[in-house]
Amino acid sequence: MSSRSPFYQEVTSRFGLVPNFFMSAPNAPEIIEKLWDFAKAAYLDNPIPSLFKERLFVFLSRFCPVRYCIIRHCGFLLGHGFSSGDRTAPPQHVNDAVHLLRCPSPWRRDLEKVYESLATQKKPVGWPEPGSDLEDWIFAAAAVIFVEPSQAERPLALMRDALGGRRFEYFVALLAFIRTAHYWTATHPGLEIEDDVRELMTLHPELADLLLRDPDAGRGQGG
Repeated sequence: MSSRSPFYQEVTSRFGLVPNFFMSAPNAPEIIEKLWDFAKAAYLDNPIPSLFKERLFVFLSRFCPVRYCIIRHCGFLLGHGFSSGDRTAPPQHVNDAVHLLRCPSPWRRDLEKVYESLATQKKPVGWPEPGSDLEDWIFAAAAVIFVEPSQAERPLALMRDALGGRRFEYFVALLAFIRTAHYWTATHPGLEIEDDVRELMTLHPELADLLLRDPDAGRGQGG
């Protein structure tokens, strides 16, 4: 497929660039176009706020053993392309990304306190501000749902109650696309990290270390 094709023009119009993810199956470009349809439905056009979606994508990608998604989406978050395909979303600072990547995973904290905090919120909760306590609690619950579905009954119930039925389904749809993206990268080991985010990591060694060496990266072996 030509890089000037209507498909790649559409991808560029949304992200500001064409991620290698959408160039990874030259032998079956029609599959990539279907993945793009899924991306639009569950991620790009999902009415959840853009920064929340992108920060959650980065947070959950910590647990994927393949580092493509966390690096690419951290790039979007920091202004290398557009967060969640939204050119109006303000780029975050490197310090914001470092703080997000340093947040303790659910397996390194007291989850009972997280669940109690979610349970006591006035319902339905609003979508949280970046870096807020509520965002932290939702991300922790999302990680358990995402990585350990056999342990997800309680956080699923809490999230449905907190968000309300309609927003909960959009939330789960976003998790489903992130899971698909992780699986795709795991099954396409030749997928290369783009030059713009390689340069970003060169300029910010602390960020690069967090992106490449998360201690919980192996927890996402399923995707």
